[in-house]
Amino acid sequence: MGFVLIAMVNILGMDLDVIIAFLTGSVGTLIIKEAFNFINRKIDFNRELEKQKFIRKLDRAEEAMSVYFTYLTNLVEIKKSFELVIKSTHEDSELDVSIIQNILNQNSSNLTSLIKDHFPKANAVHLYFDLEDEDNWSENDYLELLESLADVKDKDEEIQYWLNLYNSYLEKGEKERAENYWKEVEKVTIIYSESLKKLVTILEKNKVAIYSIIRELKKQL
Repeated sequence: MGFVLIAMVNILGMDLDVIIAFLTGSVGTLIIKEAFNFINRKIDFNRELEKQKFIRKLDRAEEAMSVYFTYLTNLVEIKKSFELVIKSTHEDSELDVSIIQNILNQNSSNLTSLIKDHFPKANAVHLYFDLEDEDNWSENDYLELLESLADVKDKDEEIQYWLNLYNSYLEKGEKERAENYWKEVEKVTIIYSESLKKLVTILEKNKVAIYSIIRELKKQL
C-alpha cells in the first residue's frame, strides 16, 4: 500500500505532507460531523422526553381537576343542606326535612363513589406537582371532620330515638308523657344544631383547601 501511495505521489507530483494533511482533515471533518449529529440526536431525544412528560402532566392535571370540581359540587350541596337544617332548628319552618335528607343522601353517595373510584388515580397528580399545604388542610383537619361527622350522626340518631317515643305515646293518647319526650327532642336539637355548625365550618375549610389546590395546579401547569 505504501508503494502505491508513493507511486501516486510521484505521478501526480503532490507533496506527501499535503496528502496526509488532506486525509487527516477529511477524517477530522467526519468526526466533527458525527459529533454534531450525536448532539442533535440527544437534543431531539430530550425534547421528545420533555414533550411526553408534559403530556403526562397535562393528563394528570386535567383528570385531577375534573375530580376536584365534581367533589366541590357535591361538597357545596351537602354544606348548603346542613345550613338549611340549622336554619330550620332555630325558627318555625315549613321546610320538608325529608327533601333535604334525600339531597344529603344523594350527594353523600356521589362523594363516596367519587372518592372510591377516582381519587386514587387523581392523586397521581402529586407525582408531578407540589400541592401539599398543611395550612389549608392538615391531618388534624381530616380527623376533626371525621369526629364532627360522627358527632352529627350520633345526635341525629338520638333525636330520632326521642321522636319515636314521642310519636308512640302520642298515638296512645298519653299526651303528657309524649310532651316529656318532646322536651328531650328540643334539648338534643339545640346540641344537634351546634354540632352541625361545627361540621359546616370544617366543610367550608375543606372547600377552601380544594379551591386552593386547583389554583396552585393551574399556576404550576
